[in-house]
Amino acid sequence: MHEKSENRKALPKFLLVLLVSGLGGGIIGFIVGISNVFGLDTASVAAGVNELLRAVTPWAIPVSSIVTLGGSLLLYRSAARQYSAWNGGDEDATAKRVDFCLNWVLLLGMVQLLVSLFFFAAASYYELSGILYYLAVFLVSMALVIFSQQKVVDLIRRMNPEKQGSIYDMKFQKKWLETCDEAERQQIGQAAFHAYSLTSRVCLW
Repeated sequence: MHEKSENRKALPKFLLVLLVSGLGGGIIGFIVGISNVFGLDTASVAAGVNELLRAVTPWAIPVSSIVTLGGSLLLYRSAARQYSAWNGGDEDATAKRVDFCLNWVLLLGMVQLLVSLFFFAAASYYELSGILYYLAVFLVSMALVIFSQQKVVDLIRRMNPEKQGSIYDMKFQKKWLETCDEAERQQIGQAAFHAYSLTSRVCLW
């Protein structure tokens, strides 16, 4: 009975989401379908976006790398300074501030990875003749992302000597997990669940 009650409570909301999504998609599709009637030239819009991407692609990876990895450097140096200045006082507060900075370093690295992959793929479509240039800047960007991850791992290992593993080790994740305590494993599980939920929602939209 409990299962049926839960299903009855959840089903109306589920059906409402499906209905709203269907209506929203239908309205957007209808507007796009009749856009030419109101003078919107979708072909011109698509051509404009295409030309914008063509113009941006040659500079996208180098410029985005400077922005994201420059920010990562500043955050890492801030984390390293805070750890070096720690005098044995409130360890939890210091650890939280350092972790906050390091988490942002990792996040910016992942953003740069996605940006580099996107524009490298775009380059293979727009500028195939200059593919060696794009390959070079892509590899440099990836090397910098990996190096930033290595610095983060090294600092975490200094803070927690029991941690083991090198970012360049193919079994890094397994070794790292083995040195995590129960609380850290719970955090990893919660993070994995939130990542799964977010990915499912993004893919649905």
